[in-house]
Amino acid sequence: MKKVVLLDVDGVLVTPGGYRAALHATLNHFATLMGAIHFDFHEEKIAELEKRGIFSEWDMVPVLLGAAWDDILAKVGNENLPSDLKLAAIEIGRRMNGYVSEDLIIPDFEILPNIYPTESALQQGCFPHLPEDLRRSLLRDSRNVHFSHTTRLFQNFSLGSRVFSEAYNLPAEVETESFLQTHDTSNLTDEMLAKLLQPDVHLASITARPSAPPKDVATSHIGYAPEAEAALKLVGLADIPLIGYGRLEYYEKQHGVAAASLLKPSPVQSLAAVTAAFTGSEWSSIQAAAEWQASGCLNSLFLSLPREFELFVVEDTMGGICSTQAAGEVLQQNGFDVKVYALGLTSGSAAKAEAFDKAGVVHYKTWETLIAGMGL
Repeated sequence: MKKVVLLDVDGVLVTPGGYRAALHATLNHFATLMGAIHFDFHEEKIAELEKRGIFSEWDMVPVLLGAAWDDILAKVGNENLPSDLKLAAIEIGRRMNGYVSEDLIIPDFEILPNIYPTESALQQGCFPHLPEDLRRSLLRDSRNVHFSHTTRLFQNFSLGSRVFSEAYNLPAEVETESFLQTHDTSNLTDEMLAKLLQPDVHLASITARPSAPPKDVATSHIGYAPEAEAALKLVGLADIPLIGYGRLEYYEKQHGVAAASLLKPSPVQSLAAVTAAFTGSEWSSIQAAAEWQASGCLNSLFLSLPREFELFVVEDTMGGICSTQAAGEVLQQNGFDVKVYALGLTSGSAAKAEAFDKAGVVHYKTWETLIAGMGL
């Protein structure tokens, strides 16, 4: 039977050392502005955010910085703080007077549908000790490098100075090599690749990583960072269909539909990936999946899919699993005989294993055991 395998990138295809390094570098850039202090956020603290549904470092950085600043300002006061993050960091550093934060508490807030976690935090009044203008500067528009200082710095560290300037047509804020190039590592061996690249196995990647627009459209790539493409090239899967954030952002710009509403856990991203895995067409697959979201109907492109197949998703968090399970239900309701298999990859993380256990998802510590579980 034909198999479709949807693959997440970070924590699945690659060990995302680059993003983690860029996260810490961004936070410590602000720490240096505050007076050469050091923010030490352990991996389990970051895994706690992932368990709560905060998967992107674009959201993690402002949430962690907000928690640190909120703790400090509760002790030293927040009068007359500027809204500019750089100036605020310098002023907060002046007021600390030797105060050192201990274990920071990330406020509990609901991630609202179709908006990003930082916007949810802003709407729900998180970090109340930050003045309103500073809160908005920190938490609003976390996907906009022109507005969000944290995202701009994070992208600078992730991409490196040269690629950052080329991708966004902006001057680099710090001179640095690409942390993605120097810190990311592939999780796949040649033997694993050979098992995935079998004739009846149709692969596609679903990721929240920034990416270029769909391969099959001719458009400017300014404003799009090819981070997902770099990861697929690293692991030897550069030619498989990719439904990354940039692809969905391109659809948003063409049709005015928020990319956040198309991104996992929405079924749209996985529906598009399933269709692209069979057809090879990213753009028409995204349009077809988004059309289903708007109308509740599958268009003629879905007629090119086999009526019976197995659908696997390999994820290290629940976002893509929820997306693929919902996509499978859509296909089943429209007459497809689709069996859906959700497989979690923990790489030994207790927090990830706990999240999968809570959701009843079969999970594996290594790719070797996971591929065996797929029957490849």
